[in-house]
Formats: sequence, structure tokens, C-alpha cells
Amino acid sequence: MSYRGHRNSRTMIKEAVIWGGFVLSGSDCGHVFVWELDSGRLVKLLEADNHVINCLQPHPSQPVIVTSGIDYDVKLWSPTSPEPEFNSEHADEVVQRNELMGEESRNTVTVPASFMLRLLASFNHGRIEAGTSERGAESRPEPDDDEQ
Repeated sequence: MSYRGHRNSRTMIKEAVIWGGFVLSGSDCGHVFVWELDSGRLVKLLEADNHVINCLQPHPSQPVIVTSGIDYDVKLWSPTSPEPEFNSEHADEVVQRNELMGEESRNTVTVPASFMLRLLASFNHGRIEAGTSERGAESRPEPDDDEQ
């Protein structure tokens, strides 16, 4: 079964969980997607973050979900309406936008800034060590043929 519509291109990890008869996943569009487990049909879309939802966890026995993303908030979700609400037109727009943005970024890899800084520091350290060994070799005189 495939569950489609979300986007995973800005960050490396998204969580997806099975909760009751549903599959839930975060998305780079800032929404939590909820699909029926058996049919794969999108049944709920929660606008949970201004940027990305990386993590979500349902409560093991209560109808509560916790989400977090790259903003500074952890959000707690619980039903407030006696009847489920779902705006399929809005969901279709979000899914189409995700497909378009996914195509545009298909060949782009995004890595965390901390990783890039460590990588650049490692390159710089290697460059400095290589320069030191080259300067050391330059300061030593070449052996004469007679000395060999």
C-alpha cells in the first residue's frame, strides 16, 4: 500500500506511525497527513508547523497526538469537534503543491547546517595539515648524488 501526498525533501527524517486504522506522517509542507490504513485514502490534514513536521507520536491509549518540527514549538493535538472535518479541496491543493515542489527538488540534497560545518572544518584541518607537511618538505635540502 502507498500513502501519497506528503513531501520529504527538506530534511532527512520523517516519522510515520500506524495508529488504530490510520497511518500518520509529517511533511515538509508543515502538515500532518492522516490516511486510512487499508485504503490509503487521505482523510485528514493538520496544519501543524510553519515549515516542516519531522516527528509525531500518538498517545498509546488516548486520542492525542504530539508533533514537532523545525519551529520552536511542540504541539499537542486532540479532537475538538464531535464530527470529523476534512476539506478535500484544500487537501488536493496541498498534495498538488507537494508534488510540484518534490519534482523541483528531486535532485537536491539538504543536510543539516551542523553537518556542513563539521565537514568544512574537516576539509580545512586536512588542508592545513597538508600545507604543513609540504612546507616541511620544502625546507629540507634535497640530498646530493654523492650523499646517497
